[in-house]
Amino acid sequence: MAEIHSTYPVSVRWLDGKRGLAAAPGGLPDLEIASPAEFGGPGGRWTPEHLFVGSASACWLTTFVAIAEISRLEVAAVDCDAEGILEKGDDRRYAITRIVLRPRVVVRREEDRDRALRLAQKAEESCLVSRSMRTVVELQPEVSVAAAA
Repeated sequence: MAEIHSTYPVSVRWLDGKRGLAAAPGGLPDLEIASPAEFGGPGGRWTPEHLFVGSASACWLTTFVAIAEISRLEVAAVDCDAEGILEKGDDRRYAITRIVLRPRVVVRREEDRDRALRLAQKAEESCLVSRSMRTVVELQPEVSVAAAA
C-alpha cells in the first residue's frame, strides 16, 4: 500500500449564478472561479478548465526549475504557455483530451542548449500532476435540508 506523503485541501463555495470561490488553508488567497463563458459562465474568471491546464503547466515549470537546480544548469529565464483541448466524445461527454505545453527556456551558454532540452523532457516525465491526470476522483457527497425561515 502506498504511503501518504502530503495532502492538499481545497474548498469551494457557490456565490451565485455560475460563480464560486475557491479557498485553501495556509495563507493562500481566495480565488473566484466560474463556469467558462462557453458553458454559460460570466467570463473573466478562472474556470476549472483553466485550473486543470494551469496545474500541468505550473507543475512542469516547478519541476524543471528543481531539476535544473539539481543539475546545476544556469537558466536565465523560463516560461511555459499551455493549451488544453476540450472535445466532445462519441458518448456526448466533454473531456480535455490533450494538453500542449510550450515551454521556453533561456540558458546562459550555447553549450547548455541540448542539456536544457533534455531536462525539459525529463521535467515533463517527472511532473507528478501530468502523471496523476488519470487519477480516480472519489466522490463523498453530503446533502442536507435548509432550515425553514
